[in-house]
Amino acid sequence: MLVKLNKYTFLILAIGILVVAAILENGLLRRNPETKLIDDFQTQLLASEAELQHKLQEIKQVLIEDELDEDISEFFSQDETLIRETGFAAMVFKNNELFFWSDRGITFYDRLEDLPKTSGLVKLPNGYYLVDTMSVGEYTAAVFHLIKRNYTYENKYLQNNFFKNYKLPSDYIIRTEKFNHGYDIVDMKGDYLFTLLPYGNYLCTTNQLYFPGAIYFIGLILLLFYFRKEFVDNEAPFFLKLVSLGVALFVVYWIHLIFQVPKVFFHLRFFSPDYFAINEWLPSLGDYFLLALFFLFWIYNFAVDLNIRDLQRNSVLPRKIIIILLLIFNASLYLLVDNLIKELIYNSTVSFALNKIIDISPQSVLGIFSISLLLLGVVFFTIRLNEKTLKNFKLYQLVLLTLAISLFFAGVQYIAVQNVSIYALLLFIICVILSSLITRHYLQTFTLSYLIIYVAVVSVYSLVVINRTISKMDKGQQKLLAVTLVAERDPAAEVFMTEIQEQIIKDPAIQSLLFQNKDDDAIEYIRQSYFNTYFRKYLLNILVCREESNLIIPPDDYEVSCRPYLNDKIDSEGIQIPGTNFYFMDNMNGRISYTGRFNYPLADGGRGITIYIDLDSDLLFEGIGFPELLIDKSMTRPEKYRKFNYAKYYAGELADKYGDYNYNYNGHVYLKSDDEFSFLRQGKYEHLVYRTTQQNYVVVSRELLTPIDYLISFPYLFVFYFLTLLVVLMIVNRSIRGRKVFFDLKFKIQAAIISIVFVSLMVVAGVTLFYNVKEYRQKHQDDLNEKMKSISEEIDMRLTDKHEITQEQEEWLREELAKLSNIFRTDINIYGIDGRLIASSRFEIFERGLVSSRINARANYEVYQNYSISYFQPENIGRLSYLSAYRPIINNFGDYLGVINLPYFIRQDNYSQEISTFIVAFINLYVLLFLASIIAAVFIANQITRPLVVIQENLQKMQLGKRNEPIQYNRKDEIGSLVREYNKKVDELAVSADLLARSERESAWREMAKQIAHEIKNPLTPMKLNIQYLQRAKGKNEEYNEFVDRVTSTLIEQIDNLSNIATEFSNFAKIPTARNQVFCLAEQLKKSIDLYETHSEIDIKFDPNGYENIEVNADREQLSRAIINLIRNAIQAIPEGRKGEIKMRLDRRQHMAVISLQDNGSGIDAELRDKLFSPSFTTKTSGMGLGLSIVKNIVENFAGKIWFETEMGKGTTFYLEIPVYSETTKN
Repeated sequence: MLVKLNKYTFLILAIGILVVAAILENGLLRRNPETKLIDDFQTQLLASEAELQHKLQEIKQVLIEDELDEDISEFFSQDETLIRETGFAAMVFKNNELFFWSDRGITFYDRLEDLPKTSGLVKLPNGYYLVDTMSVGEYTAAVFHLIKRNYTYENKYLQNNFFKNYKLPSDYIIRTEKFNHGYDIVDMKGDYLFTLLPYGNYLCTTNQLYFPGAIYFIGLILLLFYFRKEFVDNEAPFFLKLVSLGVALFVVYWIHLIFQVPKVFFHLRFFSPDYFAINEWLPSLGDYFLLALFFLFWIYNFAVDLNIRDLQRNSVLPRKIIIILLLIFNASLYLLVDNLIKELIYNSTVSFALNKIIDISPQSVLGIFSISLLLLGVVFFTIRLNEKTLKNFKLYQLVLLTLAISLFFAGVQYIAVQNVSIYALLLFIICVILSSLITRHYLQTFTLSYLIIYVAVVSVYSLVVINRTISKMDKGQQKLLAVTLVAERDPAAEVFMTEIQEQIIKDPAIQSLLFQNKDDDAIEYIRQSYFNTYFRKYLLNILVCREESNLIIPPDDYEVSCRPYLNDKIDSEGIQIPGTNFYFMDNMNGRISYTGRFNYPLADGGRGITIYIDLDSDLLFEGIGFPELLIDKSMTRPEKYRKFNYAKYYAGELADKYGDYNYNYNGHVYLKSDDEFSFLRQGKYEHLVYRTTQQNYVVVSRELLTPIDYLISFPYLFVFYFLTLLVVLMIVNRSIRGRKVFFDLKFKIQAAIISIVFVSLMVVAGVTLFYNVKEYRQKHQDDLNEKMKSISEEIDMRLTDKHEITQEQEEWLREELAKLSNIFRTDINIYGIDGRLIASSRFEIFERGLVSSRINARANYEVYQNYSISYFQPENIGRLSYLSAYRPIINNFGDYLGVINLPYFIRQDNYSQEISTFIVAFINLYVLLFLASIIAAVFIANQITRPLVVIQENLQKMQLGKRNEPIQYNRKDEIGSLVREYNKKVDELAVSADLLARSERESAWREMAKQIAHEIKNPLTPMKLNIQYLQRAKGKNEEYNEFVDRVTSTLIEQIDNLSNIATEFSNFAKIPTARNQVFCLAEQLKKSIDLYETHSEIDIKFDPNGYENIEVNADREQLSRAIINLIRNAIQAIPEGRKGEIKMRLDRRQHMAVISLQDNGSGIDAELRDKLFSPSFTTKTSGMGLGLSIVKNIVENFAGKIWFETEMGKGTTFYLEIPVYSETTKN
């Protein structure tokens, strides 16, 4: 029962853990998982409401105690980060007018009565808030608490998430009316506030899903352990077991995919198709990882339990053919893994560019980990295949065979798909040859040094394949981007066109001006009212077409009717923007072009007046601010295109460009081919030229990888692969888990050097990063300050003699800010002395409710209370962080007229990119330095400890009675003193050894003489007695002749004993000189066993254990003599009445052949074991006991050794270890 229980231990554990995971999963996903989340939300909301009341009391106390407005202003200016950090913000109304505010994110209402609610849930343009108010005299305080953001659209900066204290998925919806399937939320009084509706796939937070997911994974690992145990214990044929294991793994994977088990996996980002998907069998990165894990597990079982002898026994194929087929299978595995790696990179949206480490995400790490498992599997199979089979081929034969197989697969690939996986086949060749060299030199395969070699080779292959695949993928993306740019559209512009559409149609001012024939005024009005913000990036041309209007068309200057001509143009080139009167003009002019058509009918029923608005993107314009902030994420350009530069050429001249690359104004320099698509390399860039017409084309450029990029990437991949390998070895190799770490001197030196270098690098890196980032920020601020000075000078010149900013000045400011914004490439806001926005170069941010039109509270305090002339601070809109500058507008009389604000959107992206680039370069440099320090530490430690290693080796070789060589070391240091003392002791030891040897020889001769005398004396005594008796009996006994015969027989027997004693001493004293020759060890052992084949009471078995071809260089006759002697001793050790069983087995340990001979005799007593190989030891009643001494002498003459293991009552096992013959040991 216990045996069966032990057999199914892993299965029972796996089932138990999977059940626990299923229970956790059910609690999260299937059994109203939102209940606990809602309860936690309600609890947190009540706590936040209590905190809100507390803040109201604080504000009330300030309002009661302080009468000075500036003190209240100071109180609120300190809380300007509350909305972001704690979710709280506050406003104070004085006589129902907004007086102070802590955060401009909530100040959308100037009067108290404009607030939708004074208590409970209130919806502002940017989110849902809990609000409560309190009045103190003429003041009314309102405190807001953010519950959830609610922007009208989302992008990477604006996300409609719940405040961080509420751990709810963003998919949950807030409704102000009750729903049957919703959850009602109440306040502290129990009054209804709102309803939460669970929506979407995520009914719980993603973080909650990781724990049951991890439990499921542990259960899966235990299940694999059970599969492994079943694979080992099963007695079925090998290939049947292998196929069964593959089927079992496939069934597990199939159940996982078809039935989506476990469900929790499919709610994790790793199992989302957003990051990777090929088909229904590989729908996510997580599934790719599972496939890689199963692949490694199957290959591991294949490689570890592969037995060529069993395969040959069950097959009609010769041994070498089986090995060749296995090699072919191995090569196909390399091609399979190569294809899987390329598919991973082609079909994923995550970055695998290790030279840009900042772009590496958790999904990237999982992908690289999966690649490491795949490569580990194929390389491990190659190593094991070499160890078990490839000794059947000489090295040159193996090289030729590997090349032939690679050429065969290369030819098949070229014929089938016109593409050859050259790097996969090259890796196959290198790994086969490398593992064969290591195996043939009888080196330990899994020592640290050789693991490093394998990992380095695989890392180089991975880098080349990954980067070349990325490069190939980039070329495809270049083509796609080029085609896209030809018909490029502006999503943000189209959104704004949709918004202004109805306003332009219904604007009474436009109609009034047109009907008064004030066409120029109407055009200017449209320009200033609707196209003065975002559309500044376009060249604007407005035409007013009446019944009689005509146009002069260049270059021939012919005259056409206005309306028909423009309508025909729209009909032929225009693509209408849905829901608007604007059209995208596909006119191939190298720019983004739009045309708007608006008709204003006349009162008399005529055709009316039509306004045509032409928009062409400005040449060489670089966008101001962040259009991404203003449009939905679905309309932004994909992130994968941001790494490219591009230029558009119209009529051979540069019309538009993007990126840092400095394109030529004349594009003919890039035209090296007449093909539609052509590639051109210039320096470290590769250009794709896409021709749309003879003179119109698009150039898309990408930066090429340099050797430095490969050098930078290598340490990351090498360390990651090496750590993965160590983890896998720790799991599958029990001896490694139990191996002790020896902290020797070399290790201590290496650890000391590496630790010092690491700490030093970290300190220097931290300080350098700190000061460089600080310098970048200061540079950024200085740049902004220069712009602020120039802009303020322009504005101050106009307002220097004004006492206030009038309506007229406000209109001038709006127009002026548009010009200054274009000149200085920055957005500009002007706030009045009451904190209201007067003018802005980007009203869209305020119109869309991202923030209110009030000045930042802290900036307001610094300018008006602390009288700062220039004030800088970081600010946020959603997740967009930027630097903002403030400067007061002061007239000649010293009066404050307002505040200039520069939110530095435009440079923020460049600034962030500069910081990121610097940090990445810095990290890459320090990783290389650290890797170099490790190499240097190993080298230095080896140099320092090399003399100590020499001393250690000489001490190990030191033998009494032999000449011990002194160590040659001439340096005068501590090690030199140690070496001199060692050499001195060697000389003294030589003298002592001579004396000891002489003494031992004399003692040995004395002992031998005593033994000889004793052994000779034993037969002489009965011989003497028999002769004396014979003399007395002469002539007295009638049976004298018979007696003589008996005595004579006894004398002959004793004389034979004396002869045997002399022979044994002769053999012991001098074994004949060995006549070494190379022969097959297994064959010779089989011949020795065959001598006892007819023995009726003994059953002798021989197991070559797959080492039938091991060869040794020894004396064949002496080895047979030693083996026969051991077999004879084993037979004699078996007690009477017991069926004798002797088992001989051949094994191999590194470069030594090990012969084991096991009997089922009575064993050897403990007190006799130390004397077993002594010349005089014997357990028999006759003989000198020299047999085992002779065996020991023979084995040691072969440079081998002999030992034994014994157990009383069960038997003894003798082990003979002799060197294996190889090509390298010839000499």
